[in-house]
Amino acid sequence: MYYRLNERIALRGWEKLPYAVQETVTGQTEFIGEKEFMALSFCNGQVDISSPVILPIHQEIIQKAAQNGVVIPCEQGEGIDAFQKYRLAPCRFIDKAHWSITGKCNLRCRHCYLSAPTAKYGELTTAQCLDIIDQLAEANIGRVSLTGGEPLVRRDFLQLVDAILAKRMVIDQIYTNGVLVNLKLLDELKARHINPEFSISFDGLGYHDWMRGVPGSEEKAVRAIKLLRENGFEVSVESAFTRDSIHTLTDTVLFLAGLGVSYIKTNPVADSGNWLNEKGKYNLTVTELYDAYLDFIPKFKAAGAPMTVMLGGFFYCQKGANEYTSHARRYNGTEAMLRQTLCMSARTTMYISADGTLLPCIPLTGLNLPSEMPNITQTTLVQALTDSNYMTLIDTRLDALLAENQECAACEHRLVCGGGCRAGALSGGESYLGRDLYTCFFFKHHYADKIEERWNS
Repeated sequence: MYYRLNERIALRGWEKLPYAVQETVTGQTEFIGEKEFMALSFCNGQVDISSPVILPIHQEIIQKAAQNGVVIPCEQGEGIDAFQKYRLAPCRFIDKAHWSITGKCNLRCRHCYLSAPTAKYGELTTAQCLDIIDQLAEANIGRVSLTGGEPLVRRDFLQLVDAILAKRMVIDQIYTNGVLVNLKLLDELKARHINPEFSISFDGLGYHDWMRGVPGSEEKAVRAIKLLRENGFEVSVESAFTRDSIHTLTDTVLFLAGLGVSYIKTNPVADSGNWLNEKGKYNLTVTELYDAYLDFIPKFKAAGAPMTVMLGGFFYCQKGANEYTSHARRYNGTEAMLRQTLCMSARTTMYISADGTLLPCIPLTGLNLPSEMPNITQTTLVQALTDSNYMTLIDTRLDALLAENQECAACEHRLVCGGGCRAGALSGGESYLGRDLYTCFFFKHHYADKIEERWNS
């Protein structure tokens, strides 16, 4: 009896995590044990699984994998695709790359992290981008999301898409302002048999044009959302609110839900990039922001939770759910959290800036990181994910923060909040190992209780 890996399954590994399967349709990775890995390695169409030399434990694992569709029966010699064979990346594991393929934009957003209207971070050449794609494949990256600037301003956008797909990586998200989304683009994506989620920027009903700096931007964003939904693409929204626009939160969410948007993530505008030019004039205080969020919660529940909502780290609720969570509660409160990384997302998702610099996340663009980050046009991604200031930063643990930050070390919430978000700490004027003032305020002013009260009101 012979088996081979299902064509959507590839065997992968990384330093310290040598055994995994990667699903090539979703790009997601699942780590497995050595016995499971050994059993799956026999499923290459060349090994008779019923042979007495195959241990019963391996035969049992293979039968279970067959039931789950991970392997399928085959004729002797059918074999597997070269891409599916085991590939050990000579670096640490990263699940996903969030990549700014350009620092240019067709709008003039007041709050752009990258100062894209002036193209501060420029744009790499096609050849440089193709080299980065090769590097992503060498590091066994399974998923890629494309952002900018505005990614659709690149004339070679589809060439880069094709290069990513040729390496069997999954493009799971495209971030765009929507202005250049048209039927031709969507037909091109459909022709490639891909269906990425589109994340559209939308900064409040009646305020989007002001924030984006170009009249008609709101109308074009709405047009893009409708077109995407009509063509079967999932749409999410990211919104940045100011003191002037925060009162539109409820109306904005209900409006977008009516358009078929599945998810919205909101944040106050951060003091970095272009927004520094506003000199704090439109900034929300933390009290103003949280009071607006509290006012929104019972209205959202009364509307039947019509879409999935994440209000920063304050409140998260899935569409139609009767329960919510708060991402301010990052850790479980046990002493084991002392060895948890400061940002679990940054440990698995990397951000590649428009100039090729690696950062833990896009909001850290333009903020004062404690050390210089590697640029993968000057070094290699494998090297950066092996030994670099970037790896040191994303691998920093909570105990290091508490050793540096005495206020957090003395706080009763330290094993739950973990000091909060690192970008939040830096944008709030603290050090990289300082407090995130929003998260600190959340716990010290008992907002978990206030959210529960509003949710149940």
